[in-house]
Amino acid sequence: MQGQIPGAAAVQVQGGTPQAAALAAQQQQQQQSISVKMDPANQLSSAGLLELAHREYQAVDYDNAERHCMQLWRQESNNTGVLLLLSSIHFQCRRLDKSAQFSTLAIKQNPLLAEAYSNLGNVYKERGQLQEALENYRHAVRLKPDFIDGYINLAAALVAARDMEQAVQAYVTALQYNPDLYCVRSDLGNLLKALGRLDEAKHEMPHTHNFSLLYCMT
Repeated sequence: MQGQIPGAAAVQVQGGTPQAAALAAQQQQQQQSISVKMDPANQLSSAGLLELAHREYQAVDYDNAERHCMQLWRQESNNTGVLLLLSSIHFQCRRLDKSAQFSTLAIKQNPLLAEAYSNLGNVYKERGQLQEALENYRHAVRLKPDFIDGYINLAAALVAARDMEQAVQAYVTALQYNPDLYCVRSDLGNLLKALGRLDEAKHEMPHTHNFSLLYCMT
């Protein structure tokens, strides 16, 4: 209905008195002001809109996160931050084709974007295409040697591919960049235990009780 108001006002302006025209213009201006206030995202800068979408994504509000990303993407089709977030949103919603599409678009915009290759690797891993997943994860960490998420994703794919020794190395590398990753130390300890490397597993596992903040990166 809001979209019909400007047209209605125009009819009144064409056929009414000057006073009626002024009133119609005032009503139209008020209506436009109300429309802007109804969606605060309209008043945000590009960076602010992307930050809002990120907060919504973290809050698992994927519908609004996608809506605001699409709003920004229509304005800035080459914004790799938007493309990455859209890739992640679609992955979480199990729309794998769409996730791969936006990761590929991000890579076209920036072939050195490690996060895009990692996201694409996630799609391949989910589809059971482990070799393709491993290629993308390895390329991601080559591009960005301190990319902790990339090493964690690589390790998980290596475990799925039964390459346990390389998985251990990927976890160890991640911990070199951030020793305080509780879930990574736990996973590494369990993997070492499964490999029969009990002394090494004991060395890792006690660390899991030493952190006030227990978290892992995904």
